[in-house]
Amino acid sequence: VKPSLSILANNGDFGNKSLASSACGYIATSAWQENISDCYFGDKTSKVTVALIGDSRASMYLDTFASLGKLKHFRVLFIAKNACPSPLGTYMTNNGQGKLSDAVWTACSNFHSYVISNLMKIRPKAIVISSNTEIVLTDPVHKAAGPEVQTDMTAFLSKLPTKSRVIVLGGFPQPAPAANPTLCLSRNPSNVKSCAFSPSATTQADNAAFASAATTAGDVFVNQTPWFCTSTCPAIIGRYIPYTIDAYHANDAYLKFLSGVLWSSIGRYVK
Repeated sequence: VKPSLSILANNGDFGNKSLASSACGYIATSAWQENISDCYFGDKTSKVTVALIGDSRASMYLDTFASLGKLKHFRVLFIAKNACPSPLGTYMTNNGQGKLSDAVWTACSNFHSYVISNLMKIRPKAIVISSNTEIVLTDPVHKAAGPEVQTDMTAFLSKLPTKSRVIVLGGFPQPAPAANPTLCLSRNPSNVKSCAFSPSATTQADNAAFASAATTAGDVFVNQTPWFCTSTCPAIIGRYIPYTIDAYHANDAYLKFLSGVLWSSIGRYVK
């Protein structure tokens, strides 16, 4: 199988290795901006720009988009802040590793403004949003249900340049926190079927909220669920283990495997 369980167990094969060979860095908890000129990947000579934006769900796709950009001749503008989802809400502070505090995350709000202002200046041919749908807000502190997720996501989409084709890359069947198929495989390597899971009702409701927001805004919604699941979501697909060890993301090997179906979903908006 690809990648190996030992690589995944050591938090390996996350899809943002391109950052290591660039000056585009990780935007830490209290930070909210990066030097945009450092954050282009793919075919940097192309006049066609595709912005990949969001949180760690965008970060996990960076290497796949960078490879596609070189192959299909578009440049990738990467603007993402881990743990700061795209919907416009007032978030609890998140250190990117799941530790939350009740304090308002000002850096996340500033990052939203930073993303919007730069996209309005650059006006890329296409904007691809890959973001966590689970949002934890303050005043009062709560985990937003589907209708609030939809409202906040619609608000974000309304701020984007109208001349850019906006694509919401949604429907990720997040296993966590109810399931962890990769960890299950490490414990049950001879019983792969036992590690299959179904997305929780919360994940399905939040994914539906993103889809509704995209439809309401007149944008494109690309549903990833069929790329991972049929009646259930297996822990191995072909030769691939699709999920990282944290069960909140897909790994680089599987996302690279999906390059063809990804391009068939977004290519018409990039050409």
